[in-house]
Parts: sequence; C-alpha cells; structure tokens
Amino acid sequence: MTGITDGHTTKATSGAFSGAVDFVGDAAEGAADRFSVLLVDDDVPLCDSLSSLLRVVDYDVVNVYTGEEAIATSLEQRFDAAIIDVNLPDMDGVEVLRELRRIDPSLGALMLSGSATLKHAVESINIGADAFIMKPTKPEILLSRLLNVVLRKKLEREIRVSEANYRGLFENIGDGAFQTDLEGTFTNINRSGAEILGFEESDAILEGELRMGDTYISRDEMDVLLAKVMRDGQVRRILRRFRRRDGTLGWLETSVSTRRGAGGAVVGFDGVFSDVTDRVRYQEMLEALFGLWADLGEVASLEEVSDLTLEFLRAMLGVEMGSFYVLGNSSLRRVGDGVEGVEPREHPLTGRSVASMAARMGTSKVVHDTQEDCEFPDEHVSSKGKIMSMLAVPVKVDDEVVAVIEVGSTKAHAFSDEDRKLIEIISEHISSSLGRLMRTKFGLKPSGGLRDFV
Repeated sequence: MTGITDGHTTKATSGAFSGAVDFVGDAAEGAADRFSVLLVDDDVPLCDSLSSLLRVVDYDVVNVYTGEEAIATSLEQRFDAAIIDVNLPDMDGVEVLRELRRIDPSLGALMLSGSATLKHAVESINIGADAFIMKPTKPEILLSRLLNVVLRKKLEREIRVSEANYRGLFENIGDGAFQTDLEGTFTNINRSGAEILGFEESDAILEGELRMGDTYISRDEMDVLLAKVMRDGQVRRILRRFRRRDGTLGWLETSVSTRRGAGGAVVGFDGVFSDVTDRVRYQEMLEALFGLWADLGEVASLEEVSDLTLEFLRAMLGVEMGSFYVLGNSSLRRVGDGVEGVEPREHPLTGRSVASMAARMGTSKVVHDTQEDCEFPDEHVSSKGKIMSMLAVPVKVDDEVVAVIEVGSTKAHAFSDEDRKLIEIISEHISSSLGRLMRTKFGLKPSGGLRDFV
C-alpha cells in the first residue's frame, strides 16, 4: 500500500513521499507565500516524513506528537493551517481542533485518520474543519487539499483587512429630522436634513421650494410608503433612492411615523433620515473588491492583471482613462487595452508623465493640467473630452516598483484621498498576483522585476 497510512511509515510510504516530489512543482506555485503549518500526529516517523515533504514544497512546518503540545504551540505561534490526526495518545483530535479554532478562529484545519467514524467526520466539520481525509491517501492529494485551504484562508484574511481599511475611508453623516402636513409640505426640517437634500439652510424648504414628493424618484413610491405609515402608524429604516436639489440621486435610510392633533386625528408626518449613499456604495465596492481579489488570485498573465484592474476602476470610479504600465529598464510599457484606439506607448522613466513620476518616487502622484511640472500627453483624450485630472499609483513587489496604475478624468480635481487610498489597497493585492507570476509563470525571483517581459 502506498501513501499516508496509520501506524509506522513503511518503505512503500517513503517511496510515495519521494514520488510526490513530482507534485511539488505545481503545489509550490500556490505555496510561494510560505504558509505555516502545524502538523499533529503521534506516528513519529510519519509525522517527520510528512513535515519534510511540506518543507520541500516551501511550507514552514512545526510538527508535534500530542494534543497538549499542539495547543501549547498554537498559543505561542500563529499558523495558517493545522493537519491533525484524529487518534492522538492524550486527547481526541476533534477536541484538539476545537481548542485550536478557539485560539485562532481563522485557522485552516485538515483532519487525518484511518479509523475515524462518521461521528468524527461530522463533529470535525461542525467545529470548522476544512477537510476530513481518510488514510491511506496519496501525498499529492493531501498537498492539494492543504493548498486549497491555505489559499482560501489567505483570501478571507485579505478581504477582512481590505474591508477594515476601506471602512475607515468614510465618516458618519448627520441625521435629518422633518415634519410635514398630510399633503407633504414641509412644516419643519433641521439644517442637517436641508443640507442632505442640497440646501444650505432650511428656510428655503420651509418657504415652499421643496415638497416631500420632490425628493422621491416617483410619486407612486411616496404614496405606497405613506399608505403603509397610515396603516401601521410608522415605518422604520426604509432604504430608498432620493433626488437632491440639483437632480443627482442618492440613498436615504428613512423612518416615518404619523403625527396626531389634539383630537386624535392624523394631521401630518414626522420623520428622520440619513444619507447612506456612501454606505450603499461602500457595500457595492466591497462586493466588487471581493470579486477582484478572487480573480487576481487566479490570473495567469500580465494582460489579465491589467484588464481586471482597469475594468474595476472604470466601473467603480467612473474614470474615463485607465492604463496599466510595467516597469522596464528605462521606461514604462503599457499592458492591455489602455486608451481605445491608441497604440501602446512607452513613458521614459526620466520623463514628466504622471506614471513616470510615480515610478521614480515610489509613491502615489495626483496632478491636474494646471500644474506645470507634469506633462499631459496628447493621447490623454477620451470620448468625453480632454483629461483634466490624473492619478498614478505604483505597484511594488518586495519594496521594488514593478508596475504603475494610472487613471484619468475629464473633471478638474476629480480624485479624492479616498480614491487614492482605494487604488493603493488594490495595488497591494496586485503586488501579490505579480509576485506569484514572477515566481512561477516567469520563473523569476521577486527582485528580478518584470522588465524582461516588457
């Protein structure tokens, strides 16, 4: 029998480990980030052999032989995943899994056993095991399962970090408060409410320049809402689209209740609302970011990295121009579609283009066409007109600039700090993808750069 078995390691098992080295080339591509693994098995020869194989594939491995050692080690060191034998001498492997997940809920976990019952498997999965592997199994199967687990856990961590970073870009917006009569004429509204609706002061609204119905996309939508308020007495935290004074659209979270007069009859409506446009956009952005992170984790070429990045930025930021450049020996070379109808061009690193300056400085650069220290090439014209604002963000691998993301808008002073921060967050994930391509597809060390492929 070949593969990973219960009991002591056999010559056949050792041969299987040797044969699994053929699998190392494929598995090493995904493990290039040097994931750490805690290996828990009381079969000392098997545990040592498996840990040796994992190190060949470039994992950092700590192997222990009891449940108590596993728990003590996990308290001192963080791991990306643990491989746990169900049958340990001092405690049940399922209990070890429970303790390790209590210490680190983000830990990936693979359970390994040759005599486990269905009860063991169900308990392990319920506690949070990512895979339950029966012995005997081929080493390449174990490596494949482990690789899938650590890559998925890495993506989950990146999503959590990105969400925390992006959430910090937005501030809470003050609530508006209002009163209207039954016809929807505002009889009272606070300043915050007036500002949300596009007025500097509330007086203009109270003088009749705006009625409740004017803030709705359609009169029918307001009638349905007020009918529900009349029937139930109130509605709480309704999410709806609204129209500002200048005609632009946003999202409000609104609570409305009836107001009664001295005789008990309904005489109007009271309400509070918050502008949640940024929150809705933030949620849409997170969902789009999740998709982008997943896609970047599977790219196989520089063109795919470029296309995914620029497609995202055009959709989420509404930029009219986007380019992805790779750093060569003395110039930046555009990758992917760039500007429609324009042949790819190079920017000399010593030039005054926005992308060149960002590459030289190693930091983000925002410029406008009124700035004399930067050149706006003639190609930077979109179907909507001349590009007025540009933002370039460098992409680094091991602190070395290897690429630059450049976007442009026809609006003057179009890019905010939030836009810059968003693209910087994206550049960090692009860095991981490019690093993986450089190590695997191109066969380069990260310090080798991409210049040989420009």
